Amino acid sequence: MQSCAKLTVRELVLLSLLLAMAVVLRLVENALPYPIQLPGAKLGLANCITIISLLLFGSSKTLLLLSARIFLVALLSTGLFTPGFFIGLGGAALSFLLMAAACRSQLFSPAGIGIIGACAHNCGQLGIAMLLMQTSVLLNYLPLLLIIAVPTGLSTGLIAKYALPAIHERF
Repeated sequence: MQSCAKLTVRELVLLSLLLAMAVVLRLVENALPYPIQLPGAKLGLANCITIISLLLFGSSKTLLLLSARIFLVALLSTGLFTPGFFIGLGGAALSFLLMAAACRSQLFSPAGIGIIGACAHNCGQLGIAMLLMQTSVLLNYLPLLLIIAVPTGLSTGLIAKYALPAIHERF
């Protein structure tokens, strides 16, 4: 696997475009009104970009992209080093680890990777929230979050699957 320092100009341009799309998708998602107000339940549209990056570049370059996205969104929206930042970071970290493992195993389609990522994100967020609030009562919320994670993860995975050929064609 290549190191992050060995980026070609083409890779750098594509990663920059993917980063810009991920940040915009996340900020737009923050602004969308949701018909059902459930804390922690989001569409996860920026996760499409993470899946695309994992499939195109592998884990090391995707980790670079994901780290930049997390910090940029925090600077533009939630604030750095707030409880919301750490809860989101916990979700993103667990999601990334499991999606990267799923990609390496080559057993999962992009849709499967999306479902794994959405479920892991919710588990990671809930774990950090339980640590911060020092209570395990939040665990009762997990089944509802996982029920919501399956269709949202499926949709982000399918979006990534159908976007990949267009990206391959142009880059």
